[in-house]
Amino acid sequence: MPCVLTVDVGSTFTKGALLALEGPEDEAVFRVLSRASTPTTVDHLARGFQDVCDRLKAAGPGGEPPVYFSSSAKGGLAIAALGIVPELTLKSARLTALSAGGRVTSVHAYKLSSRDVQELERQRPDILLLAGGTDGGNETYVRHNARVLTGCEGLRERTTVVYAGNQVLTDEVVDLFTQAGFDVRSAPNILPEMDCVCPEGARERIREVFLQRIVKGKGLDEIVARTGRAPNPTPYAVLQLVEAISRQAPEFGEFLLVDMGGATTDVYSCCRDQRGAERVVYRGLPEPRIKRTVEGDLGMRVSAASAARAAEPDLEPEEADVLAEYVGQLTQNPGLLASTPIQQECDRWLAGACLKQALLRHAGTHRRVFTAAGETFVQTGKDLRSVSRVIGSGGYLSQDAGFEPGRALRGVAGDQAETLPLVPQNFDYLRDEGYLLPLLGNLVCDYEEPAVRTALSCLVATSTTA
Repeated sequence: MPCVLTVDVGSTFTKGALLALEGPEDEAVFRVLSRASTPTTVDHLARGFQDVCDRLKAAGPGGEPPVYFSSSAKGGLAIAALGIVPELTLKSARLTALSAGGRVTSVHAYKLSSRDVQELERQRPDILLLAGGTDGGNETYVRHNARVLTGCEGLRERTTVVYAGNQVLTDEVVDLFTQAGFDVRSAPNILPEMDCVCPEGARERIREVFLQRIVKGKGLDEIVARTGRAPNPTPYAVLQLVEAISRQAPEFGEFLLVDMGGATTDVYSCCRDQRGAERVVYRGLPEPRIKRTVEGDLGMRVSAASAARAAEPDLEPEEADVLAEYVGQLTQNPGLLASTPIQQECDRWLAGACLKQALLRHAGTHRRVFTAAGETFVQTGKDLRSVSRVIGSGGYLSQDAGFEPGRALRGVAGDQAETLPLVPQNFDYLRDEGYLLPLLGNLVCDYEEPAVRTALSCLVATSTTA
Protein backbone atom coordinates (compact mmCIF):
# COMPACT_ATOMS: atom_id res chain seq x y z
CA MET A 1 0.00 0.00 0.00
CA PRO A 2 2.27 2.82 -1.21
CA CYS A 3 1.46 6.20 0.32
CA VAL A 4 1.97 9.76 -0.91
CA LEU A 5 1.58 13.07 0.85
CA THR A 6 0.23 16.03 -1.12
CA VAL A 7 -0.01 19.62 0.15
CA ASP A 8 -1.24 22.93 -1.25
CA VAL A 9 0.07 26.17 0.26
CA GLY A 10 -2.80 28.56 -0.42
CA SER A 11 -3.23 32.27 0.14
CA THR A 12 -5.48 31.65 3.18
CA PHE A 13 -5.04 28.02 4.25
CA THR A 14 -2.37 25.34 3.85
CA LYS A 15 -4.06 21.99 3.42
CA GLY A 16 -2.89 18.46 2.71
CA ALA A 17 -3.79 14.79 2.56
CA LEU A 18 -2.05 11.48 3.11
CA LEU A 19 -3.22 9.10 0.38
CA ALA A 20 -2.78 5.36 -0.12
CA LEU A 21 -2.74 3.87 -3.62
CA GLU A 22 -4.94 0.77 -3.66
CA GLY A 23 -6.22 -1.77 -6.19
CA PRO A 24 -4.88 -3.45 -9.32
CA GLU A 25 -2.78 -1.26 -11.59
CA ASP A 26 -5.50 -0.70 -14.21
CA GLU A 27 -8.09 0.17 -11.53
CA ALA A 28 -5.96 1.77 -8.82
CA VAL A 29 -7.35 4.74 -6.87
CA PHE A 30 -6.17 6.80 -3.93
CA ARG A 31 -7.79 6.38 -0.54
CA VAL A 32 -7.61 9.24 1.96
CA LEU A 33 -5.87 8.14 5.15
CA SER A 34 -5.84 11.54 6.83
CA ARG A 35 -6.48 15.23 6.16
CA ALA A 36 -5.06 18.35 7.80
CA SER A 37 -5.14 22.10 7.30
CA THR A 38 -3.90 25.22 9.04
CA PRO A 39 -3.99 28.96 8.32
CA THR A 40 -1.13 29.76 5.96
CA THR A 41 1.82 31.21 7.88
CA VAL A 42 2.34 34.03 5.41
CA ASP A 43 5.49 35.37 7.09
CA HIS A 44 7.21 31.99 6.74
CA LEU A 45 5.35 29.42 4.64
CA ALA A 46 7.46 26.48 5.77
CA ARG A 47 6.03 26.57 9.31
CA GLY A 48 2.44 25.91 8.26
CA PHE A 49 3.61 23.39 5.67
CA GLN A 50 5.60 21.43 8.23
CA ASP A 51 2.72 21.51 10.72
CA VAL A 52 0.39 19.96 8.13
CA CYS A 53 2.98 17.32 7.16
CA ASP A 54 3.70 16.36 10.78
CA ARG A 55 0.00 15.89 11.53
CA LEU A 56 -0.54 13.81 8.40
CA LYS A 57 2.43 11.56 9.06
CA ALA A 58 1.35 11.03 12.68
CA ALA A 59 -1.98 9.66 11.45
CA GLY A 60 -0.36 7.39 8.87
CA PRO A 61 1.20 3.91 8.93
CA GLY A 62 4.71 5.27 9.46
CA GLY A 63 7.66 5.82 7.19
CA GLU A 64 8.52 8.78 4.98
CA PRO A 65 6.12 8.99 2.04
CA PRO A 66 7.10 11.14 -0.96
CA VAL A 67 5.78 14.69 -0.71
CA TYR A 68 4.20 16.61 -3.60
CA PHE A 69 3.21 20.23 -3.15
CA SER A 70 1.86 23.30 -4.89
CA SER A 71 1.70 26.95 -3.91
CA SER A 72 -0.47 29.95 -4.66
CA ALA A 73 0.55 31.82 -1.51
CA LYS A 74 1.79 34.84 -3.44
CA GLY A 75 -1.30 34.82 -5.62
CA GLY A 76 0.77 33.53 -8.53
CA LEU A 77 3.17 35.44 -10.71
CA ALA A 78 1.99 38.86 -11.86
CA ILE A 79 2.25 38.96 -15.65
CA ALA A 80 1.83 41.87 -18.05
CA ALA A 81 0.89 40.70 -21.56
CA LEU A 82 2.02 42.76 -24.57
CA GLY A 83 0.93 42.10 -28.12
CA ILE A 84 -0.08 43.92 -31.27
CA VAL A 85 -3.67 43.24 -32.34
CA PRO A 86 -5.98 42.65 -29.34
CA GLU A 87 -7.90 39.83 -31.04
CA LEU A 88 -4.73 38.04 -32.16
CA THR A 89 -1.31 38.21 -30.51
CA LEU A 90 -2.54 40.01 -27.41
CA LYS A 91 -5.23 37.42 -26.80
CA SER A 92 -2.68 34.65 -27.40
CA ALA A 93 -0.32 36.23 -24.87
CA ARG A 94 -3.04 36.48 -22.27
CA LEU A 95 -4.11 32.85 -22.75
CA THR A 96 -0.49 31.74 -22.52
CA ALA A 97 0.07 33.61 -19.25
CA LEU A 98 -3.07 32.18 -17.67
CA SER A 99 -2.37 28.61 -18.77
CA ALA A 100 1.05 28.86 -17.09
CA GLY A 101 -0.58 29.55 -13.72
CA GLY A 102 0.03 33.30 -13.61
CA ARG A 103 -2.35 36.20 -13.07
CA VAL A 104 -2.52 38.86 -15.74
CA THR A 105 -2.24 42.31 -14.19
CA SER A 106 -2.43 44.34 -17.42
CA VAL A 107 -2.61 43.94 -21.19
CA HIS A 108 -1.23 46.31 -23.82
CA ALA A 109 -1.76 46.41 -27.58
CA TYR A 110 0.03 48.10 -30.47
CA LYS A 111 2.80 50.58 -29.57
CA LEU A 112 3.37 51.26 -25.89
CA SER A 113 2.44 54.80 -24.88
CA SER A 114 3.90 56.83 -22.03
CA ARG A 115 0.77 56.02 -20.04
CA ASP A 116 1.31 52.29 -20.64
CA VAL A 117 4.89 52.60 -19.43
CA GLN A 118 3.80 54.45 -16.29
CA GLU A 119 1.26 51.73 -15.54
CA LEU A 120 3.88 49.00 -15.95
CA GLU A 121 6.39 50.79 -13.74
CA ARG A 122 3.71 51.26 -11.09
CA GLN A 123 2.70 47.59 -11.19
CA ARG A 124 6.22 46.19 -11.50
CA PRO A 125 5.01 42.77 -12.74
CA ASP A 126 7.10 39.65 -12.23
CA ILE A 127 7.03 38.92 -15.97
CA LEU A 128 6.59 40.92 -19.15
CA LEU A 129 5.35 38.53 -21.82
CA LEU A 130 6.33 40.34 -25.00
CA ALA A 131 4.66 38.98 -28.12
CA GLY A 132 3.71 40.31 -31.52
CA GLY A 133 3.88 39.47 -35.19
CA THR A 134 3.69 36.09 -36.88
CA ASP A 135 7.03 34.59 -37.91
CA GLY A 136 8.32 36.76 -40.76
CA GLY A 137 5.49 39.26 -40.22
CA ASN A 138 5.30 42.67 -38.57
CA GLU A 139 8.56 43.86 -36.95
CA THR A 140 7.85 47.55 -36.30
CA TYR A 141 5.69 47.26 -33.19
CA VAL A 142 7.82 44.68 -31.43
CA ARG A 143 11.04 46.62 -32.08
CA HIS A 144 9.43 49.84 -30.82
CA ASN A 145 8.09 48.20 -27.65
CA ALA A 146 11.39 46.49 -26.89
CA ARG A 147 13.30 49.77 -27.15
CA VAL A 148 10.80 51.58 -24.95
CA LEU A 149 10.88 48.88 -22.28
CA THR A 150 14.67 48.74 -22.08
CA GLY A 151 14.57 52.33 -20.81
CA CYS A 152 12.32 51.46 -17.86
CA GLU A 153 14.66 51.46 -14.89
CA GLY A 154 11.80 50.66 -12.53
CA LEU A 155 11.39 47.26 -14.19
CA ARG A 156 15.03 46.27 -14.56
CA GLU A 157 15.59 44.73 -11.12
CA ARG A 158 12.14 43.27 -10.61
CA THR A 159 10.84 42.06 -13.98
CA THR A 160 11.80 39.15 -16.22
CA VAL A 161 11.10 39.58 -19.94
CA VAL A 162 9.87 36.53 -21.85
CA TYR A 163 9.98 37.21 -25.58
CA ALA A 164 7.63 34.99 -27.60
CA GLY A 165 6.96 37.00 -30.76
CA ASN A 166 8.18 37.16 -34.35
CA GLN A 167 11.20 34.84 -34.38
CA VAL A 168 12.99 36.98 -36.94
CA LEU A 169 13.58 39.49 -34.11
CA THR A 170 14.56 37.07 -31.35
CA ASP A 171 18.31 37.75 -31.35
CA GLU A 172 17.81 41.50 -31.68
CA VAL A 173 15.26 41.70 -28.84
CA VAL A 174 17.29 39.47 -26.52
CA ASP A 175 20.41 41.56 -27.16
CA LEU A 176 18.54 44.80 -26.44
CA PHE A 177 17.28 43.62 -23.07
CA THR A 178 20.53 41.92 -22.12
CA GLN A 179 22.55 45.07 -22.79
CA ALA A 180 20.04 47.07 -20.71
CA GLY A 181 20.57 44.74 -17.73
CA PHE A 182 17.26 42.81 -17.87
CA ASP A 183 16.72 39.14 -17.17
CA VAL A 184 15.37 38.04 -20.57
CA ARG A 185 14.33 34.62 -21.90
CA SER A 186 13.25 33.70 -25.41
CA ALA A 187 10.57 31.21 -26.41
CA PRO A 188 8.97 30.07 -29.68
CA ASN A 189 6.38 32.44 -31.11
CA ILE A 190 3.00 31.97 -29.46
CA LEU A 191 1.35 32.89 -32.80
CA PRO A 192 3.71 31.67 -35.53
CA GLU A 193 0.93 31.70 -38.12
CA MET A 194 -2.57 33.14 -38.25
CA ASP A 195 -5.04 30.86 -36.44
CA CYS A 196 -2.17 28.82 -34.95
CA VAL A 197 -1.64 29.39 -31.22
CA CYS A 198 1.40 27.64 -29.70
CA PRO A 199 1.70 28.56 -26.00
CA GLU A 200 3.76 25.61 -24.75
CA GLY A 201 7.25 27.13 -25.11
CA ALA A 202 6.38 30.43 -23.44
CA ARG A 203 4.40 28.61 -20.77
CA GLU A 204 7.48 26.59 -19.85
CA ARG A 205 9.58 29.75 -19.55
CA ILE A 206 6.98 31.26 -17.23
CA ARG A 207 7.07 28.13 -15.08
CA GLU A 208 10.85 28.44 -14.86
CA VAL A 209 10.49 31.98 -13.56
CA PHE A 210 7.81 30.83 -11.10
CA LEU A 211 10.12 28.22 -9.64
CA GLN A 212 13.00 30.67 -9.30
CA ARG A 213 10.94 33.57 -7.92
CA ILE A 214 8.41 31.81 -5.71
CA VAL A 215 10.82 29.30 -4.22
CA LYS A 216 12.99 32.11 -2.88
CA GLY A 217 10.07 33.72 -1.08
CA LYS A 218 9.17 33.31 2.59
CA GLY A 219 10.41 29.82 3.31
CA LEU A 220 9.48 27.87 0.19
CA ASP A 221 13.18 27.20 -0.37
CA GLU A 222 13.17 25.32 2.94
CA ILE A 223 10.25 23.20 1.73
CA VAL A 224 12.12 22.38 -1.48
CA ALA A 225 15.18 21.37 0.54
CA ARG A 226 13.11 19.08 2.78
CA THR A 227 11.07 17.44 0.03
CA GLY A 228 13.61 17.40 -2.78
CA ARG A 229 10.86 18.60 -5.10
CA ALA A 230 9.97 21.96 -6.64
CA PRO A 231 6.41 23.26 -6.21
CA ASN A 232 3.77 23.54 -8.89
CA PRO A 233 1.80 26.76 -9.20
CA THR A 234 -1.58 25.67 -7.81
CA PRO A 235 -3.51 26.79 -10.93
CA TYR A 236 -1.10 24.86 -13.14
CA ALA A 237 -1.61 21.72 -11.03
CA VAL A 238 -5.39 22.02 -11.46
CA LEU A 239 -4.96 22.67 -15.19
CA GLN A 240 -2.89 19.49 -15.49
CA LEU A 241 -5.71 17.55 -13.78
CA VAL A 242 -8.31 19.03 -16.17
CA GLU A 243 -6.12 18.03 -19.13
CA ALA A 244 -5.66 14.54 -17.67
CA ILE A 245 -9.43 14.06 -17.22
CA SER A 246 -9.90 15.04 -20.86
CA ARG A 247 -7.33 12.42 -21.93
CA GLN A 248 -8.22 9.57 -19.59
CA ALA A 249 -12.00 9.95 -19.31
CA PRO A 250 -13.41 11.38 -22.57
CA GLU A 251 -16.76 9.83 -21.67
CA PHE A 252 -17.07 12.41 -18.87
CA GLY A 253 -17.96 14.90 -21.59
CA GLU A 254 -17.53 18.65 -21.75
CA PHE A 255 -17.18 20.26 -18.35
CA LEU A 256 -16.25 23.36 -16.46
CA LEU A 257 -14.40 23.60 -13.14
CA VAL A 258 -14.66 26.58 -10.80
CA ASP A 259 -11.94 26.76 -8.13
CA MET A 260 -13.00 29.48 -5.69
CA GLY A 261 -10.44 30.53 -3.11
CA GLY A 262 -9.93 33.31 -0.63
CA ALA A 263 -8.13 35.60 -3.08
CA THR A 264 -9.11 34.47 -6.60
CA THR A 265 -11.71 32.54 -8.56
CA ASP A 266 -10.24 30.37 -11.30
CA VAL A 267 -12.34 28.92 -14.12
CA TYR A 268 -11.24 25.98 -16.28
CA SER A 269 -13.31 24.91 -19.28
CA CYS A 270 -12.92 21.72 -21.28
CA CYS A 271 -15.06 21.97 -24.40
CA ARG A 272 -14.61 22.41 -28.12
CA ASP A 273 -14.83 25.84 -29.69
CA GLN A 274 -17.63 24.94 -32.09
CA ARG A 275 -17.69 27.04 -35.24
CA GLY A 276 -19.76 26.98 -38.40
CA ALA A 277 -23.24 27.72 -37.01
CA GLU A 278 -25.65 29.50 -39.30
CA ARG A 279 -26.12 33.26 -38.83
CA VAL A 280 -23.02 33.46 -36.60
CA VAL A 281 -19.96 35.48 -37.55
CA TYR A 282 -16.84 34.61 -35.56
CA ARG A 283 -14.42 37.28 -34.43
CA GLY A 284 -10.88 36.57 -33.24
CA LEU A 285 -8.78 33.44 -32.83
CA PRO A 286 -10.31 30.01 -32.17
CA GLU A 287 -10.52 29.33 -28.45
CA PRO A 288 -8.42 26.50 -26.95
CA ARG A 289 -10.28 23.35 -25.99
CA ILE A 290 -8.93 23.66 -22.45
CA LYS A 291 -8.84 27.21 -21.15
CA ARG A 292 -8.16 28.86 -17.82
CA THR A 293 -9.00 32.34 -16.59
CA VAL A 294 -8.31 33.81 -13.16
CA GLU A 295 -10.16 36.66 -11.50
CA GLY A 296 -7.93 38.30 -8.91
CA ASP A 297 -10.71 40.58 -7.64
CA LEU A 298 -13.14 37.77 -6.85
CA GLY A 299 -12.57 35.71 -3.72
CA MET A 300 -14.24 34.69 -0.48
CA ARG A 301 -11.84 36.35 1.95
CA VAL A 302 -8.83 38.36 0.74
CA SER A 303 -10.89 39.71 -2.18
CA ALA A 304 -14.24 39.80 -0.35
CA ALA A 305 -14.64 43.59 -0.62
CA SER A 306 -14.59 43.62 -4.43
CA ALA A 307 -16.74 40.46 -4.55
CA ALA A 308 -19.29 42.23 -2.36
CA ARG A 309 -19.42 45.15 -4.79
CA ALA A 310 -20.13 42.66 -7.58
CA ALA A 311 -22.94 41.15 -5.48
CA GLU A 312 -24.71 44.43 -4.66
CA PRO A 313 -26.84 44.74 -7.85
CA ASP A 314 -28.53 41.41 -7.03
CA LEU A 315 -29.25 42.29 -3.38
CA GLU A 316 -31.86 44.34 -1.57
CA PRO A 317 -30.48 47.48 0.18
CA GLU A 318 -30.88 45.87 3.60
CA GLU A 319 -29.03 42.76 2.43
CA ALA A 320 -26.21 44.88 0.99
CA ASP A 321 -25.81 46.59 4.37
CA VAL A 322 -25.59 43.23 6.14
CA LEU A 323 -23.01 42.03 3.63
CA ALA A 324 -20.94 45.20 4.03
CA GLU A 325 -20.80 44.66 7.80
CA TYR A 326 -19.71 41.04 7.29
CA VAL A 327 -17.00 42.05 4.81
CA GLY A 328 -15.69 44.47 7.40
CA GLN A 329 -15.21 41.52 9.75
CA LEU A 330 -13.43 39.56 7.01
CA THR A 331 -11.08 42.47 6.39
CA GLN A 332 -10.00 42.30 10.01
CA ASN A 333 -9.85 38.49 10.06
CA PRO A 334 -9.54 36.77 6.63
CA GLY A 335 -9.51 33.37 8.34
CA LEU A 336 -13.01 33.86 9.78
CA LEU A 337 -15.35 30.91 9.24
CA ALA A 338 -19.08 31.64 9.00
CA SER A 339 -20.77 30.35 12.15
CA THR A 340 -24.21 32.02 12.19
CA PRO A 341 -27.09 31.78 9.69
CA ILE A 342 -26.54 35.42 8.66
CA GLN A 343 -22.83 34.87 8.06
CA GLN A 344 -23.58 31.72 6.07
CA GLU A 345 -26.04 33.63 3.90
CA CYS A 346 -23.42 36.34 3.34
CA ASP A 347 -20.98 33.66 2.18
CA ARG A 348 -23.59 32.43 -0.31
CA TRP A 349 -24.00 35.96 -1.67
CA LEU A 350 -20.23 36.31 -2.03
CA ALA A 351 -19.89 32.89 -3.68
CA GLY A 352 -22.77 33.62 -6.07
CA ALA A 353 -21.17 36.88 -7.15
CA CYS A 354 -17.75 35.26 -7.61
CA LEU A 355 -19.16 32.42 -9.69
CA LYS A 356 -21.42 34.63 -11.80
CA GLN A 357 -18.80 37.24 -12.63
CA ALA A 358 -16.05 34.67 -13.22
CA LEU A 359 -18.21 32.72 -15.67
CA LEU A 360 -19.34 35.86 -17.48
CA ARG A 361 -15.70 36.86 -17.95
CA HIS A 362 -14.63 33.36 -19.03
CA ALA A 363 -17.47 32.87 -21.50
CA GLY A 364 -17.84 34.45 -24.90
CA THR A 365 -20.77 36.52 -26.12
CA HIS A 366 -23.18 36.81 -29.02
CA ARG A 367 -23.89 40.37 -30.13
CA ARG A 368 -27.02 40.87 -32.20
CA VAL A 369 -26.66 42.66 -35.51
CA PHE A 370 -29.13 43.03 -38.36
CA THR A 371 -28.02 42.64 -41.95
CA ALA A 372 -29.74 42.31 -45.31
CA ALA A 373 -29.93 38.57 -44.60
CA GLY A 374 -31.72 39.18 -41.29
CA GLU A 375 -30.67 38.78 -37.68
CA THR A 376 -27.05 37.72 -37.26
CA PHE A 377 -24.83 37.15 -34.22
CA VAL A 378 -21.21 38.21 -33.87
CA GLN A 379 -19.46 35.76 -31.54
CA THR A 380 -16.46 36.77 -29.47
CA GLY A 381 -14.84 34.25 -27.16
CA LYS A 382 -15.81 30.73 -26.15
CA ASP A 383 -19.30 29.24 -26.30
CA LEU A 384 -19.93 27.30 -23.06
CA ARG A 385 -23.61 26.49 -23.66
CA SER A 386 -22.81 22.84 -24.49
CA VAL A 387 -21.13 22.23 -21.12
CA SER A 388 -23.05 19.46 -19.35
CA ARG A 389 -21.21 19.42 -16.02
CA VAL A 390 -20.00 22.19 -13.71
CA ILE A 391 -17.61 21.20 -10.91
CA GLY A 392 -17.31 23.32 -7.78
CA SER A 393 -14.02 23.22 -5.88
CA GLY A 394 -12.23 25.40 -3.34
CA GLY A 395 -12.90 25.80 0.37
CA TYR A 396 -16.40 27.23 0.16
CA LEU A 397 -17.76 25.37 -2.87
CA SER A 398 -16.43 22.09 -1.51
CA GLN A 399 -18.11 22.53 1.87
CA ASP A 400 -21.52 24.08 1.16
CA ALA A 401 -23.88 21.40 -0.11
CA GLY A 402 -26.66 23.98 -0.34
CA PHE A 403 -24.99 26.31 -2.83
CA GLU A 404 -26.89 26.49 -6.14
CA PRO A 405 -24.89 27.81 -9.11
CA GLY A 406 -28.05 27.96 -11.22
CA ARG A 407 -29.49 30.52 -8.82
CA ALA A 408 -26.41 32.72 -9.26
CA LEU A 409 -26.68 32.51 -13.07
CA ARG A 410 -30.43 33.06 -13.24
CA GLY A 411 -31.37 35.76 -15.73
CA VAL A 412 -27.88 36.42 -17.12
CA ALA A 413 -28.79 35.28 -20.64
CA GLY A 414 -31.99 37.12 -21.47
CA ASP A 415 -33.24 36.19 -24.94
CA GLN A 416 -33.99 39.78 -25.91
CA ALA A 417 -30.71 41.34 -24.80
CA GLU A 418 -28.45 42.90 -27.38
CA THR A 419 -25.46 40.97 -26.02
CA LEU A 420 -25.96 37.37 -24.92
CA PRO A 421 -23.38 35.72 -22.61
CA LEU A 422 -22.60 32.16 -23.73
CA VAL A 423 -22.63 30.61 -20.24
CA PRO A 424 -23.66 27.02 -19.41
CA GLN A 425 -27.43 26.58 -19.44
CA ASN A 426 -28.39 22.96 -18.72
CA PHE A 427 -25.85 21.25 -16.52
CA ASP A 428 -25.32 18.93 -13.56
CA TYR A 429 -23.51 20.51 -10.63
CA LEU A 430 -20.85 18.31 -9.01
CA ARG A 431 -19.10 19.24 -5.79
CA ASP A 432 -15.50 18.38 -4.89
CA GLU A 433 -16.73 17.46 -1.42
CA GLY A 434 -13.34 16.58 0.04
CA TYR A 435 -11.53 19.50 -1.63
CA LEU A 436 -9.16 16.97 -3.21
CA LEU A 437 -8.84 18.22 -6.79
CA PRO A 438 -5.91 20.64 -6.29
CA LEU A 439 -4.14 17.98 -4.19
CA LEU A 440 -4.71 15.34 -6.88
CA GLY A 441 -3.43 17.77 -9.50
CA ASN A 442 -0.04 17.61 -7.77
CA LEU A 443 0.08 13.86 -8.51
CA VAL A 444 -0.73 13.92 -12.23
CA CYS A 445 2.97 14.01 -13.14
CA ASP A 446 3.59 10.53 -11.67
CA TYR A 447 0.12 9.03 -11.12
CA GLU A 448 -2.07 10.34 -13.92
CA GLU A 449 -4.57 7.50 -14.26
CA PRO A 450 -5.24 6.91 -10.54
CA ALA A 451 -5.41 10.67 -9.95
CA VAL A 452 -8.14 10.97 -12.59
CA ARG A 453 -10.10 7.96 -11.27
CA THR A 454 -9.95 9.36 -7.76
CA ALA A 455 -10.93 12.86 -8.88
CA LEU A 456 -14.06 11.64 -10.66
CA SER A 457 -15.04 9.30 -7.85
CA CYS A 458 -14.87 12.07 -5.22
CA LEU A 459 -17.38 14.34 -7.01
CA VAL A 460 -20.81 14.56 -5.40
CA ALA A 461 -23.91 15.41 -7.46
CA THR A 462 -25.57 18.37 -5.74
CA SER A 463 -28.11 19.89 -8.11
CA THR A 464 -29.21 20.06 -11.70
CA THR A 465 -29.83 23.32 -13.53
CA ALA A 466 -32.32 23.21 -16.35
